[in-house]
Amino acid sequence: MHCMTVLGVYREPIFSPGKVREDAAILDATLLELSRLGYEVSTVQAEALDILSMRPSCALIMVQSNRALNIIENWHKSGTRIINSVGSVRNCYRKPLIHLLAKGGFPIPPSQIVPLEEVERKISFGSSTRYWLKRGDVHAIRSDDVVKIASSEELNRALNHFRGQKIEEILVQEHVEGRVIKFYGVGAGDYFSAFLASSGEEVTSRMKQLAAIASRSAEAVGLEIYGGDAILARGGDVVLIDLNDWPSFSLCRQFAAKSIASYITRICQGEFNGISSCVY
Repeated sequence: MHCMTVLGVYREPIFSPGKVREDAAILDATLLELSRLGYEVSTVQAEALDILSMRPSCALIMVQSNRALNIIENWHKSGTRIINSVGSVRNCYRKPLIHLLAKGGFPIPPSQIVPLEEVERKISFGSSTRYWLKRGDVHAIRSDDVVKIASSEELNRALNHFRGQKIEEILVQEHVEGRVIKFYGVGAGDYFSAFLASSGEEVTSRMKQLAAIASRSAEAVGLEIYGGDAILARGGDVVLIDLNDWPSFSLCRQFAAKSIASYITRICQGEFNGISSCVY
């Protein structure tokens, strides 16, 4: 029986547009599995975190805001095991993520982050040219924060949206034709699953190339619990278009929760030398 305390910290609603329940559900399911294994578990909203809050042995964090991340970073400095680490969460912000993926040589679309007022000069529409414009700081907060454009009119509408939101930098990414694959992973091969975004059909057994790319890219960013989107392009090549921390695992929640709980048990027992600990 463990007395190690595990705290789940929910994602701020602003960073879960349309997916607040789904994001909370994977955290709840994981904590339920850990409680069955004998861990003492609890949860807290990111907005309720305080520097004087009790410090757990382990914290499973979905938070995105600097305020919450700063508090949790102080926990880490005092000995709390954080999953995913604060550094890896910040690495998933658009600008560092694109830099790390490009530096690591991962297959991503031609991408560049540019000041808002320079976007028009970076885009040239051809007969079949399309682009994705994405806010350059964090993942989408509003539906128009990620938009596909194929004309000057669509470009102007997108830029007006970004101006209205006072977003200063934009990720300009070339569109890649193919099937969108949603993937989820845990650790270095502890768990991986992949699904067609259009139908939800599981295609894990056919995605060995993507599994390897996803695991290596997560390691480069520092993620332990991760997910993302990829394109299965014509010819069978895989192109990585997004990577994020603590996804909802909505297509495989129960299986994933068991795998995450097993991973946490293995990692924490190894790092704490198998000794139960209650930290406050």
